Amino acid sequence: MLVCQIKKGNNFDISKGKIIEIFGTNLLFNVNESYENNAIGTPLISLSGESFGKVIGVKVDNFKSGKNKDQFAAHNIYIFLECIKSLVTFQKIKPEETLSEPKRLSSTEIKKLSIQNLIEIKDKDNNVIFESPGEQGITPLWFYRTHYAWFWTPTEPKNFALEELLKCNWSLIKNNLPIIAFGGKYDREEPADKNKYLINYLINSNLEFLLD
Repeated sequence: MLVCQIKKGNNFDISKGKIIEIFGTNLLFNVNESYENNAIGTPLISLSGESFGKVIGVKVDNFKSGKNKDQFAAHNIYIFLECIKSLVTFQKIKPEETLSEPKRLSSTEIKKLSIQNLIEIKDKDNNVIFESPGEQGITPLWFYRTHYAWFWTPTEPKNFALEELLKCNWSLIKNNLPIIAFGGKYDREEPADKNKYLINYLINSNLEFLLD
């Protein structure tokens, strides 16, 4: 892959690198050449297979996976496209819809989720973080609610500040995606059946708990 960026002095630069891991919605990569980690939003271009010449990621600022200080991250462009499709499918294309926050859930909606064993985390202001508590032999999962999709992770956040949430390997919940974890301790593992049932429930709920 190639990383394209504008260096100091407005000089255009291309650095060659390699994708080393899919970590939730991010692509983790190394850069082989001298690389100035001073820009966000710069594109990653694939040099392999059917994706040759395509943009596959957009660089993230100050991502820390806790593994390697020379390891960088980019948002997986495929996830971006799937999220856009979610809104277009339900004809949610107005600026106030595409750029909005998730709707504030009513007590009735929160109760409907709790019946599915999805418990609201009180640390957040706008009920966007939920937990499916663990049981004997079953690990807990955490869920993040946006206005366009749900995400899940088996990685427990240290706290629920955005900086810590971004360190988790979030997987997009969508009907055409596998229900497996990407990266981290549980890489490529499926959640327990009760959590797969819950994830399928959220898939079938479409935008019910996300957007008016």
